[in-house]
Amino acid sequence: MEVFDGGFEPVSSIQNMVDCPSSSLIDKTLIELKSKFLSSNRIWIVAFSGGKDSTCVLQLVYEMLVSLPAHQRRQTYAIASNTLVEAPHVDKFLRSVIDSINAHARQNHIPFEVLQVKPSLKDDFWVNLIGKGYPSPTRTFRWCTDRLKITPAKEEVAKITRKFGSSLLILGTRKAESSNRKKSMEKRALNEDGYSQHHDFPDTLTYSPIAEWSTDEVWAHLSTHKPKWEKDHSELFALYAKASGEECQFITDLSQSSCGGSRFGCWVCTVVNEDKSLQGFIESGEENLKLLNDFRNYIKDLREDSNARADYKRDGRAVYKVGGLGPFLSHIRIEILRKLLHLEREFMQNGGQELIADRQILGIQEQWDKDFDFNKSAIKLAQEVGRMKDKKIEQSKVLHRELLVEVANDEIDSQSLENLIGSCIDIYNTTGLRGRNNASVKIKEEIKKLVEDKTSKQKQEA
Repeated sequence: MEVFDGGFEPVSSIQNMVDCPSSSLIDKTLIELKSKFLSSNRIWIVAFSGGKDSTCVLQLVYEMLVSLPAHQRRQTYAIASNTLVEAPHVDKFLRSVIDSINAHARQNHIPFEVLQVKPSLKDDFWVNLIGKGYPSPTRTFRWCTDRLKITPAKEEVAKITRKFGSSLLILGTRKAESSNRKKSMEKRALNEDGYSQHHDFPDTLTYSPIAEWSTDEVWAHLSTHKPKWEKDHSELFALYAKASGEECQFITDLSQSSCGGSRFGCWVCTVVNEDKSLQGFIESGEENLKLLNDFRNYIKDLREDSNARADYKRDGRAVYKVGGLGPFLSHIRIEILRKLLHLEREFMQNGGQELIADRQILGIQEQWDKDFDFNKSAIKLAQEVGRMKDKKIEQSKVLHRELLVEVANDEIDSQSLENLIGSCIDIYNTTGLRGRNNASVKIKEEIKKLVEDKTSKQKQEA
């Protein structure tokens, strides 16, 4: 068996545990799961992140369900969060695992389904970063976690509980993970059944069946118990062997630590200074991921560049009054999308997968239409790299070019007027000055520049 490194007990020790993989603990856990399942009608939902702990819990719950006679089984779910910016190699792995589990359940009439939840378009990472100009997340402004993970999971759990009544969220948390994890778990008030109330998920209790398991015991179970579904755990082992960083738990509230740098985190995560996990994969031979790591570092560095950021927040507050920096300026947002699309093309040419979907590009365009863009720039950028070729670019509903042609004259042509209007709206939105004196000064400067350029051109022609 391969020796695992990177932040947890060496799994080489499992080799010595194969003949006796803590079977009494496994049996005890399975008996406890069965007893709790049969003693209540609550709908069970397994929180599945794809890491070793949540995989162990999901497998135990599934095995328990399979062991029951058909009349005792009831619908059970697992929820997996797809942030749409998962590390591509991990995303591919998770999708294959989920497909394998769901296929086995359907073929064998097991009332179990893994549901993948995704952020809405308004909460999408690219729509917020590139569309609205949000800076890449930091520890103090971790705007991504709630939008990409907590809200989608919360909405899906609420949907299930509305249909079935109260639910029990099964977690893979363990006290042996860290001293902080142990403290937080021991703070939870447990009822007589060993459940705790989830404060953010209505009508939902939580339960951690492997809370007392050690890391070696988790690996022992996964190493010696092939899952019922077709896909085994060999690829999971390989992911841990290649990457450093910690495991990312299924996030259910903001008090949980960020998944930045974890084996199962987002490839764009800038909460941490360095993505050690991504670097670990690169050093293990996944050289194609260097393109992604370079882009991740680019958007991390860009947020610290005051020249790339507006002087006002999106709500119009001046940064000199409230501190910090404003959103990315419009031309910076355009440049980020350009770089991302060119990165994607190179990444796919080297065997990678799509990094941004058409619907996300359209979401960005919709936001740009509101903020500064008359030219459908996001769609045009996509078409430059061979994307969205069939998408027809409609004339702006805000800027009627036929009117500009009418008011244009020998002094200033309609295209110059269009550029001027675009520049003025850009100033209005990216500075947030909303009619204040400074905005007027900047707009006057743009008009003066247009007139001077035109005059200079006329002199040259003369």
